Amino acid sequence: MNEPKPRKIAVCIKQIPLVEDANFDPVTKTIRRDGPAVISAFDLRAIALAVRLKTEFGAQVVAVTMGPPQARRALEEALAMGADEAVHLEDRAFAGSDTLATARALSRYLGSQGFDLVLLGRYSLDAETGQVGPEIAEMLGIAHVTNVRKLEVVGKLVRTERESDEGYDEVECEMPAVLTCAERVAQPLRTGPQALAAAKEKPLRTLRAADLDGRPGKFGFDGSPTWVADIIALELKPVVGQTIDTSDPRRAAEQTIEALDRLGAFSPQTKTLRAVSAALRKPQMGRDVWVACETNLSGELTRASLELVAAADELASKTGGSVAAFVCGEISDTQARTLASYGADQIVVVKGETLEPYSPDTKAAAFAELVEERKPWGLLVPASEHGRDWAPRMAARLELGLTGDAIGLELDEQGRMVALKPAFGGNLVARILSKTYPQMATVRPGVLELPQPNPARQAELIEVWPRRVKSPLSRLVRSHRLLDESVAALDGAEVVVGIGMGVGGPEGVEKVKELARVMGAALCATRRVTDAGWVPRQLQVGLTGKAIAPRLYFAVGIRGAPNHMVGIKRAQTIVAINNDPQAPIFERAALRLVGDWQTLVPALTAALAKRLGK
Repeated sequence: MNEPKPRKIAVCIKQIPLVEDANFDPVTKTIRRDGPAVISAFDLRAIALAVRLKTEFGAQVVAVTMGPPQARRALEEALAMGADEAVHLEDRAFAGSDTLATARALSRYLGSQGFDLVLLGRYSLDAETGQVGPEIAEMLGIAHVTNVRKLEVVGKLVRTERESDEGYDEVECEMPAVLTCAERVAQPLRTGPQALAAAKEKPLRTLRAADLDGRPGKFGFDGSPTWVADIIALELKPVVGQTIDTSDPRRAAEQTIEALDRLGAFSPQTKTLRAVSAALRKPQMGRDVWVACETNLSGELTRASLELVAAADELASKTGGSVAAFVCGEISDTQARTLASYGADQIVVVKGETLEPYSPDTKAAAFAELVEERKPWGLLVPASEHGRDWAPRMAARLELGLTGDAIGLELDEQGRMVALKPAFGGNLVARILSKTYPQMATVRPGVLELPQPNPARQAELIEVWPRRVKSPLSRLVRSHRLLDESVAALDGAEVVVGIGMGVGGPEGVEKVKELARVMGAALCATRRVTDAGWVPRQLQVGLTGKAIAPRLYFAVGIRGAPNHMVGIKRAQTIVAINNDPQAPIFERAALRLVGDWQTLVPALTAALAKRLGK
């Protein structure tokens, strides 16, 4: 008897405009795709993984895309890389599709073909959305694992390592399954003229909307529960920088500190923190704001959870409802008091045997049941790796609009929630509205301010046991923490020290860490540094990593490539240390130190220790 193995693999890809050539149509509020375009970087990893599995198991690989006529080029490239067939969903009826409408169209095709595995990139780099994979999985009723960095298939079992906020998780599921691919799961494949010529001989089919489902209102603008109300282009202000004489490292360190003092970079801008509402509000169906709260591997409430409870407090004061903070499993008295102090009126503890350990399908099912019963006005979820994992699945289950990775929340004149969504590395910010309730958004950690907590507030504690949650489709085997706890957390950090390849290796990283520890700063790194394994991937900042907004950023040995600069464009004051006077990082730096970091960083560390009383 033949052992089960993947026989048919779909790889869903997206052709995107070059990030630096972002071009929006001001009328339709969509990306113009008539200029230079490439396959999204994470999708290239998905193609490479599919071809690897094809070689290992003899599977058939079908590349699939939905897009305008020119997206055919992306399929030809995928065929040249090793895909056997390609399918192009191409119809004007698909124009303007949000993630849910896109997932609906793709799932209609995928569900009819009997694929064992469906692979996608972690997210698309144009709109920075990672929702389509989990939404497809929910529509097909199969397991999914996001952010896969390692993969092994044994019979029908798929064993993965998925990247998490603190390290990685070991997760297992059975085929059929949807997997989204992280950057390190495979290296992109190269193609040449001969491979591209040979690709033209492979099957490439075009399917129209009528070939999937002729019912109107399911695709494109009509089938999309979210839409773009407006787009804001962000422009970086020119930096007038000061060059520090580094001939004497000790004197250079003193001059740097003096300059930072003049700039006020050591102290947060003085402002009056907003006070949390004192009154305990009662639930009002259709007006309440819910927050899905999270804890880290140490069992502590995450900063992102508190930020969202505080944001919900502001929103609920205008909607006329209450704030409900949801926690899965157990909650301590201290945690309950903390959530209440930031604005929670009810703390809802969601319990059930099928909810532990975590699986995105069971959590999505539990929240969907509660939403259907209690009908809140809004649901806010941290844009953590878990939040991005289960929230899209729940949105697909209830056919709700979801704005992913928002950086701000507002109310418009009609009392609707407006989620501010970055695109193209933050070059553009879209104001997104939803047609469905609850209005949903995942929000990036560290982008919202924490108010002054009110310790006098108390919240009602409620336990709920969802009844219709089935057995999990995936299994969390083990979680691993990789972050150095002696250095401050990156999310929401006001002072950050960035590490580039110029530090030379792990020994250099340790020396730079001392600078971070002295200031109580967080640590981050460029993509090449994390690729080399010098620091964990969770600290990568840039186009395919995190975006940060510190008031003070030290860039040590960082050249300043666009991939990294995208992630620090909201940094207020940048101090750059590099031995190359032509390094692009100096164009954005307020203070420029051209010299050897190995003498400058220890001098700065000692001077800062003295300045800060350490």
